Amino acid sequence: MPLSFDIGRFLVCPGRKLCGFLVKVKELKPEILAEMAALTANHNIAILHLVFSRIQQRDAPVVALAFLDFTDSNISPEELVNQVERRFGPIVEVEIIKPKVEGFIVDTVSHNLMLGENRAIIFRDIGYRGLVLDVRKKIGSGAEAIQYYLGFEAGLEFGKKHREMGEALGIRDPVQVYRDISSSMFNCVGYGAMETVKLTMQPPYALIRVFNCFECELGKGSAKPFSHLVRGMIAGVLTELLGVEMFARETKCIAKGDPYCKFEAIPRKPEK
Repeated sequence: MPLSFDIGRFLVCPGRKLCGFLVKVKELKPEILAEMAALTANHNIAILHLVFSRIQQRDAPVVALAFLDFTDSNISPEELVNQVERRFGPIVEVEIIKPKVEGFIVDTVSHNLMLGENRAIIFRDIGYRGLVLDVRKKIGSGAEAIQYYLGFEAGLEFGKKHREMGEALGIRDPVQVYRDISSSMFNCVGYGAMETVKLTMQPPYALIRVFNCFECELGKGSAKPFSHLVRGMIAGVLTELLGVEMFARETKCIAKGDPYCKFEAIPRKPEK
């Protein structure tokens, strides 16, 4: 079973007194974390969620989001913040995120989500189901073609970014960029678990496996391969990296009962 990582920035705990905190630490040292954890423990405050924003530069401030449970505590969120400020002074800044409904806490402070230098959004399956599945039911094959080209155009942009990342790391070989960066980023953002089985420049060719493809999970019971968005993304990234317009087709698919999705990418034949 693949490991899952919950990036949810909300909690639903009926009957509990929840509170959120956005903490900015100018200099994060192990002893600061230990003392802050001890402070919450001394007041019987349960830490339900704690996540740190990525550190862009070594000397940059660290931002953390924390959801705490004060149900059994003898102090208020405001009193806890006062103690933190008295103890750590100018090193730590704390902003309280108060719940609008008891038992429900959500990060309403950090509006823009970032993935590296790029703005990102979280799109749950209950939302993208309509974009992938329901649109096909209403429009038919026309929607499938649109989804492929949407994926292709997105893939071109991903490919440009992955090349930049490769250059920053001293990697200029397009094959290595795809194997080590593109595949890893595909996995990182939750599209599925990608394995590059074969990738060559001469001739341009790719054989790729994807386990738990987010798109094809929606099409369980299909009689044919289901992916159009993802295969478009694969073709777009490869087109950008290899310098040849590629076309991807899906030959195995979890939607029709296969253990994984398999994609082959070849140069697109020029139109007559």
